[in-house]
Amino acid sequence: MKRVNSSAKPFLRGSRGVAGLLLASLLGTGGAHALAADKVVASLGPVSVPDSDVQKMLELMPPAERAAIKGNRQGVENWLRQRVTSEAVLREARSKGWGDRPEIKARVDAAVKDVTARIITTAYLESVAQVPADYPSDAEVNAAYEQAKASFNLPATYRVAQIYLPVAPNDAADAKKVAEKAKKLAVQARAGDFAALAKAESQDKRSAEQGGEVGTLALADMLPEVRDTVAKLKVGQVSDPVQAAAGVHIVKLLDQQPARTATLEEMTPRLKQALRQQRQQQMLQDYLAKLAPADRVNIDTAALDAVLQKSN
Repeated sequence: MKRVNSSAKPFLRGSRGVAGLLLASLLGTGGAHALAADKVVASLGPVSVPDSDVQKMLELMPPAERAAIKGNRQGVENWLRQRVTSEAVLREARSKGWGDRPEIKARVDAAVKDVTARIITTAYLESVAQVPADYPSDAEVNAAYEQAKASFNLPATYRVAQIYLPVAPNDAADAKKVAEKAKKLAVQARAGDFAALAKAESQDKRSAEQGGEVGTLALADMLPEVRDTVAKLKVGQVSDPVQAAAGVHIVKLLDQQPARTATLEEMTPRLKQALRQQRQQQMLQDYLAKLAPADRVNIDTAALDAVLQKSN
């Protein structure tokens, strides 16, 4: 299935926000200082973020999240501002001896102890629950596919192109002017070369450069205002102008694929990952059940009751 051209935002239901994807990506890696070989991408006085830190953040992310972030320049720049601001606060706090306060030291020591324990435990559990490299086999993947095949439904998809004309907000005169222009363009689009007209007239730069092509989308991925229109079009047809919140769309249906069941080939990567995760979880449960059987864990109910009462 063709990937959506996420740059054609005026036609899409809305690009997924990247809030949260940048958080914790580099927390705990130390101060933001650029080495001699690094190029500084953000700075605030003596505080700087080197390009190596940004590269490291991107490399740690799954491909889909990395692509989303690289397409959201504002999100990345906001993260950089937060990063240098946080480092500036830390520098000021240290300059005033905040880290030497007994109560702060106690909290740091407790946090270090907790994080150390978690890292050691997690690393050890990973070592005792290593899934064999050849698992699952092709036969096991095929069996899993057949068992869950009914749930692997893919919606109908529509390959669409558009001519987009934005409308100034709260401007009735502009809205009328754009509507009149859109009607004329729709007539021209039906009679002539839609791609050439989109390149010349569409105000969505990215899709215009591609002859108006937005990509192959399911109806749920489109703006609510255009869904019914696209669903009623036949391949090759051009719609009447469709008014949406930010502007007017003239849509051409280039191709359509009916709803179908995802093939074994399409599902194999996800099935392999799911089966490996299941096997790892089972190995962990078996190990923990052997290490600490439930019937061998002793709980002093009286002592527990006393603690609970003290907390009231």
